[in-house]
Amino acid sequence: MGRGRGRPKYKGHSRHFTSREELEEERKKDEEKARKREERGYDSPTDSEDSEEEETSESEDESKEHKAKGVEGLIEVSNPNHARKGQVKTDKVAGEASQLTRRQKEELARQNYQRLQLECKTDQAQKDLARLAIIRKKREEEAAKNAAGPAPK
Repeated sequence: MGRGRGRPKYKGHSRHFTSREELEEERKKDEEKARKREERGYDSPTDSEDSEEEETSESEDESKEHKAKGVEGLIEVSNPNHARKGQVKTDKVAGEASQLTRRQKEELARQNYQRLQLECKTDQAQKDLARLAIIRKKREEEAAKNAAGPAPK
């Protein structure tokens, strides 16, 4: 006979759920074990379940800290393809004061232009003021016309 034939087995039929009481008992046992460990002065857990939890936190610490392998810590190798840690400032490399980057220059230019706009010293600001003056003049003329008298029919 071939395998896999017959009635399909559904996933939900064989599930087992832990009751609240069992979970509470397990938690109390874990707390008691931890308290006993602290009384004895042990830092590392003896249970395999607890060691798994701490292994994950240790692996995170190891990823942050690079441990030298072999003679790597003793000999300094200058490999141009090796990833460098952080960025090196240009004044440290060249020994002179670093110049502004393109973004810094653009930001300074933008700030300078905004200051000139507020002081109405740019061409665009002067054109805007001229347009506003014309509009005000037209509105004043219309207001004077309306105030002088109604238009004849």
